[in-house]
This record gives sequence, C-alpha cells and structure tokens, in this order.
Amino acid sequence: MTMLQGPPTPPPPGLDWTFLLDQAMPIVAMIVLFIGLRWVLQTPVGEALAERIRTKMRGRPGVIGEDPHRVAALEDQVAQLHGQVAELAERLDFAERMLAERRERKLGGGAGR
Repeated sequence: MTMLQGPPTPPPPGLDWTFLLDQAMPIVAMIVLFIGLRWVLQTPVGEALAERIRTKMRGRPGVIGEDPHRVAALEDQVAQLHGQVAELAERLDFAERMLAERRERKLGGGAGR
C-alpha cells in the first residue's frame, strides 16, 4: 500500500523558535567566548601568558638595548668603523692635495712657454 504524499505543509503561523535559535546561536557563542577569555586572562594563567609574551618581545632579534654584551660588541664595531672612516678621510684629503699640486704644476709649466 503506497500513500500519495502531497506538498509539505507550511509551519503554523507565529514565531518559529528553531529559526530564532539558529540565528542567535553564533552571537551567544561569541559572547560566551569573550567572557570566558576575559575571565581566563584575569587569572594567574593569563598573567603567565602576558609575561611570556613580554619576555619573547624583549628577546626578539632587532631589539637593541636589552643584552649588555651585544650592546658592548656593537659599540666596539662602531668605534672600529669610526677609525676606518677617519683614516679613509685622511687618505682622500692627501689624494686631493696631490692631484691639486699636479694640476697646478701642469698649468703653471704650460703657461711659461
């Protein structure tokens, strides 16, 4: 015996609680998540997480001023580079003076002929 089934019957008029709960569930879940996260971060576990993040940020490469040995090594390198730049400046001045003297001799010797 087969029964013929017609089109589904529409829901009765009024408030559809299933639809309303389906729509509200993500909002409720986010509120619960934020409240739970805030609660966890105010506990000693949250303080430990914050301290761990602070420690990692201090030890991050590129942050200068935290490691005294690294700062001392960088200061030594800067002092060496400063000395090398000063020596190169002296050599450049000497070379410029030599070229200027040569040019003056060349110009002065050619004008007397």
